[in-house]
Amino acid sequence: MRTLRRYLTGHMVAGWALFATVMGVLLLLVRMIEELERVTDRYTSGKVVLHVLLTLPQQLLTLAPVIMLVGTLTAFARLEQLNELTVLRSAGVSKARLLRLLVMPLLVLCLLLWGAMEWVTAPLHQWGEEIRSEARGNNTLEPGQSLWSRSGLTYYRLGRLGLNRSPGDIDIFEFGPDHRLLRAIHAERAEVIEGRRWRLEDALVRSWDSGTLQVQRVPELSHDQLWSRDELQRLLLGMDSMPPSVLYAYQDYLQRSGQSGHAHALALWNRLLLPPAAVGMALLALGLGVKPGSQRGGMGRQLAAGVLVGVLFYLGSQILVALGQIYHLPPLATASFPVLCIFLAALVLLRRLRW
Repeated sequence: MRTLRRYLTGHMVAGWALFATVMGVLLLLVRMIEELERVTDRYTSGKVVLHVLLTLPQQLLTLAPVIMLVGTLTAFARLEQLNELTVLRSAGVSKARLLRLLVMPLLVLCLLLWGAMEWVTAPLHQWGEEIRSEARGNNTLEPGQSLWSRSGLTYYRLGRLGLNRSPGDIDIFEFGPDHRLLRAIHAERAEVIEGRRWRLEDALVRSWDSGTLQVQRVPELSHDQLWSRDELQRLLLGMDSMPPSVLYAYQDYLQRSGQSGHAHALALWNRLLLPPAAVGMALLALGLGVKPGSQRGGMGRQLAAGVLVGVLFYLGSQILVALGQIYHLPPLATASFPVLCIFLAALVLLRRLRW
């Protein structure tokens, strides 16, 4: 039993590694072409290569379901060519026993993917983004990008954030109950004192009193409802650079501060359901590829069908995520729908499997 499990697992792992390598090389070439167009005196070709290599694992992780599907189909196509499936069936290995043999490797893979997205791929992606941001200049925000937040009727904008987490280009807009602008504050520099308290330096304060505009320059001005140091560090991360724990903490922060955390909640559930989707794809591949005694041409058609199914799943998932963001669909339902479809299709194919 253990020998057979190791044998089948070895073939599947080899198939996954083969297709992951192919996808990795393709992604590497595409990303290198994109990033080499942005080379400058500081953002050198060496830093481009390092950035692409560090962000590549996270991109491959998002393609894990497709890799699992095609890799598993490749593995069983190889077993069919060697007549191994016919031997297994003749030796009395039932369909139920075959599935039991593969349950443990798939569960281990699921746990490894969860661990990788929390402690490996996201930190590497963050490191790669930091290398590119540092090479592009002192502002770690993308050109033209600003960070916004709200507390009650007060809105905050952060336009610059240095590599040492020093905020700059800050705007604060305070509105009254009738939605009229009462006061606007702008400061080029600020310092985080403690908690959420900032000291704005050389602040320009504009206030409206009975229709009269008053402008004054204040050397120092304290404000309590801005971002803490830890929150500033999270704000620098794109969603791909956030592990699930940080995604959860950030969407919770957005909700507590009266902002919409829908996009981050959707990204969180998509990330958490990615390993189950990969397992479902492997089971789907079993239903498509386990055909003892089938012809090689038939296996080739099944492999091509598997690639098509994988591409359609990836595109469909991306479209569903976009629709979920546009129409504010429930994040859990939006993320789980394609996974449930995968398992349902796998169940149907496995029940109809002639073994």
